[in-house]
Amino acid sequence: MDFFKAQDLARRRTRHLVFLFTLSLLSLLVLTNLLLYLIFSISGTYTEVGPVFTPTGPGLYAAVSLAVLLVVIVSSVFKTFSLRQGGDAVAQMMNARLLISPKSVDEQKLLNVVEEMAIASGTAVPPVYIMEEVSINAFAAGHSSADAVIGVTRGAIQKLNRDELQGVIAHEFSHILHGDMRLNLRLIGLLHGIMVLGIMGHYLLRAASSSRRNNNNAAMAIFGIGLVVIGASGSFFGGLIKAAVSRQREFLADASAVQYTRNPAGIAGALKRIGVDTDNHFLDNPAATQISHALFSEGVKLKFNALFATHPPLEKRIEALDPEWSGEFSTTTSTQVPDVSPLMAAGFAVSRAGTANKEDINQAKNVLQEIPAEYQRTAREALGASAILCVLMLRQDLESTLSGVSVIEQRLAVISPTLAAEATRLFHIQAMIEPAHRLALISLCLGTLRQLTVQQYKQIRAVWSKLIETDPRPDLHSWLIFQLASNHLDRMLDFNAQVHLSVQTSLSDQQKNLSVFLSVLTFSGGLSGVDAELAFNSAANALHTKGLEMITADQLTLSGFQSSATQLKSLTYADKRQLLDAMLLCVYHDNGVTVTENELMRTTSEILGCPLPAKF
Repeated sequence: MDFFKAQDLARRRTRHLVFLFTLSLLSLLVLTNLLLYLIFSISGTYTEVGPVFTPTGPGLYAAVSLAVLLVVIVSSVFKTFSLRQGGDAVAQMMNARLLISPKSVDEQKLLNVVEEMAIASGTAVPPVYIMEEVSINAFAAGHSSADAVIGVTRGAIQKLNRDELQGVIAHEFSHILHGDMRLNLRLIGLLHGIMVLGIMGHYLLRAASSSRRNNNNAAMAIFGIGLVVIGASGSFFGGLIKAAVSRQREFLADASAVQYTRNPAGIAGALKRIGVDTDNHFLDNPAATQISHALFSEGVKLKFNALFATHPPLEKRIEALDPEWSGEFSTTTSTQVPDVSPLMAAGFAVSRAGTANKEDINQAKNVLQEIPAEYQRTAREALGASAILCVLMLRQDLESTLSGVSVIEQRLAVISPTLAAEATRLFHIQAMIEPAHRLALISLCLGTLRQLTVQQYKQIRAVWSKLIETDPRPDLHSWLIFQLASNHLDRMLDFNAQVHLSVQTSLSDQQKNLSVFLSVLTFSGGLSGVDAELAFNSAANALHTKGLEMITADQLTLSGFQSSATQLKSLTYADKRQLLDAMLLCVYHDNGVTVTENELMRTTSEILGCPLPAKF
């Protein structure tokens, strides 16, 4: 799937969702007023407050309509606000347990698969939650990759083999990378507002049955029944909306999982095992209905499955993955399914943004094996992960000084003695970690730091910020690590912060910023003179934007680059694709990609919201 098209499609789906919500809300208003009219017509008893508020007067129905609107809108806003923490809020709603220290081989298998997929796709490792459910299911939730989480049932990690589990996780990463999660969270908030009237009706009926004031019981019961009926219609429309926006996305996520793993038998095998596991098909959780559209497979039992199902039938999904399937569910996965060809040929692979393939996953697996176990353990602890990022931000000073301990004492100890002590223990990480593995280690650290409290993160961020501000020799790579970390973690400081700037700009609006950005990229590859000019011009010409001029190295500043990079975040996804294409033209000008250029490309693309895999 094309990452950039998927992001634009997600935006259009959001508008489509708002349209469907508006239609369902109008239907609720009509039904409410019709119910009110019928109650008055049948009972024949009412109290006239005034001439406008008679059963046939427009004032009463306008007031009721306004009240319904307020209830639905306030309830939707409240529910949406309660999900401001993103994926963590959904995991808590499902009573899922955060997986920090694996306690079994199955849990370690799950953590390894998630880490491999994250590193392969160029994103931070998302926190992993386990739902204590016997069924096979999973979900991805969040507003973006910066606050995404992966949730997996106990049944999935126990009943699926590694290839099948990898297929499920690849499916969920497709939802993370293609903007589906944001839509899922908005859907939860909007549908809660639609269905809240039914919840109120149930409370009224319960109150009427327990009340001793008999003269009010009948009216309360009638009104409660009416709200239950309206709530049922809200559930009806809510089910239709979920089905309308979810089914096709599941087919696309299945296809993306095959593209990532290049192993159709993996995800097909997981679906077949779900078909076999008929006695434990659904989740035993009252919140499952709210997130049913975000699950890997149908998680709740439906009365009218064909109409309200949020997922295509298992048979249809399996047939799309395995055309030669016999139609019988089996725990033995076929190995005769043909492999799929690579997504892209060699060349400028901007279309690989937001995706990964089998080679990327294998490379991620190898990288994790090559990173010393000590550093992997340290990266999974909050203090150790914070110290590792400090050490990497001090990289230039550590590489150019004989005594790494003295650098840490001079730069870090005066800011945070606790972090300095841990960094001193780890300062030799520079020599132990291969340059090509640094981003993988950062990815592990960011996944761990997502578990900090807001106050803890404020303290750690202040240390990082001070390191950058007081650097006697400011360097681009230290700043990029800081930006990458803050880009993922700043959401904890403001849960309502928008992932994307609300006002989008075009390339023609960003001439100055593009000139700064491409000039820094040009000189970071070590080019100079005519070669630098040719590399810059090849990138500038690819943008088809007038007024771009290369800025000389002595005129470039880190603060200027920081300002330009921040402004370029507001580009549309179509323009970001064009910018990445131009950046790759610049990098490939000398027919090679150095480790430094690879780090710069992948880090800046991640900051722009378009993560590139390890090999692009």
